[in-house]
Amino acid sequence: MQHDIRWIPIYTTGRNLAAFLGYPYLFDTKGRWIGFVTPAGEVFSIHGEYVGQLEANPRAPRILRHVETAALHPPETPPPPPDFAPQTNMTVPLPPAPSKPPAGTVDVLLTMPELLPPYEE
Repeated sequence: MQHDIRWIPIYTTGRNLAAFLGYPYLFDTKGRWIGFVTPAGEVFSIHGEYVGQLEANPRAPRILRHVETAALHPPETPPPPPDFAPQTNMTVPLPPAPSKPPAGTVDVLLTMPELLPPYEE
């Protein structure tokens, strides 16, 4: 099935492409489903575990996790697996240099990518 999806590239603090968001689904750069995003911008793994918050920077969004409060977020029920995925050969713009994450916050895709394991049927 063909979908008209607006793909949003997700970057790391190092300005590397790390994921694609085709709301609400989050994919790695190989096109594998790794999580989902809620309307409030919360990011969860495919297992429904809280991962972090999608940064609201429209030019270079990142997934940030506040280390001390991450455990306070209850799990969410994941949506069914998507029937679409991004083309892995998409060209994306180089993002502007991001600011340093706030104190006590980590860039998930840079330092904790294991929180977003890919879906396997």
